[in-house]
Amino acid sequence: MAPTTINRRSILSTVSVALVTSVLSMATPASADDPEFLNIGGGPSGGTFNVVATGLGNLMREAFPDSVVGVQPGGSGPNLLRVSAGEADIGLTSASNATDAWHGRDPATPDKPIKNVRGLMTFFPSAIQIWVDADSDIHSIEDLKGKQVSAGQPGQTSWNAFNNLLAVHGMTTDDIEADGGTMHKLSWKESQNGLRNGQLDAVMWVALYPHSTVLATETARKIRVLSLDEAKLDEYLAKHGGGFQKVELPVGLYQGQSAPANSVGTKTFLFASDKMPDDVAYKVTSTIWDNLDRFKQTHALLNFISGETAGHGMAVPLHPGAAQFYKDKGIAFDEPALN
Repeated sequence: MAPTTINRRSILSTVSVALVTSVLSMATPASADDPEFLNIGGGPSGGTFNVVATGLGNLMREAFPDSVVGVQPGGSGPNLLRVSAGEADIGLTSASNATDAWHGRDPATPDKPIKNVRGLMTFFPSAIQIWVDADSDIHSIEDLKGKQVSAGQPGQTSWNAFNNLLAVHGMTTDDIEADGGTMHKLSWKESQNGLRNGQLDAVMWVALYPHSTVLATETARKIRVLSLDEAKLDEYLAKHGGGFQKVELPVGLYQGQSAPANSVGTKTFLFASDKMPDDVAYKVTSTIWDNLDRFKQTHALLNFISGETAGHGMAVPLHPGAAQFYKDKGIAFDEPALN
């Protein structure tokens, strides 16, 4: 092997680089770029939000070695409240939740609209889904009368969406509970267990699709999702549809899904406070993008992320740091003009 040649020029070059690096490190130490804490709002234990937030936390610990990175349980609505209040730094939410919170329509924020949050990246789509046994006699919202139904718990995104959906059908939860029916106020896990073991006739959730937990339920029974009346969906979008749009859930989405189903869907995205420094928001966004193949291994639904989706569908203005990253990479993005 040829000996390494060391000459005056290379020595001077090395010394110069070292001096510049030393000066830069004194002026902008690594810890100056890293926030003291970086708390991530995820979701209930074992749920998709929690899984994704945990994977995100692993990336952020590497990108921000001088920060204490934590993952908090939460949900679409709670994450908006926590980031807005400074109790979390970034979080996952849905475009529908963010729109309602922005306009003060969320039951948790009627007197204080949340307008101090900014988008970072769209992760995946979700939709209103009402799951029933493939052989069930339930084929419409009206057929839920007198049945055993769960739509989450009061105040949650799914509970609110279900009540709005009932309203455009001229119904309330009282109609469900007529003739022996019950509205069960259950958690996600309890709802899916009830659907799996036949204690529940139907479960409604604003959820990802296909959802891994529902696919697991199909080890016990085949499941299908209700197709909703298009005229009623139009009314829903007109009255309650901020952040939603029509979607078609395809044949084969679940084992019992032999026909496409009409519904409305929204996007799940990562967001931060408007007080997050631009360089931190840039670094969060770039870390995800630069490690995208690895991040996608966290959950199959993250395969939705691409150059065509990452910068679109967030129902809040894009954070300037994230916008700069997308500009640098030539990735298209939109910036909703909410007021």
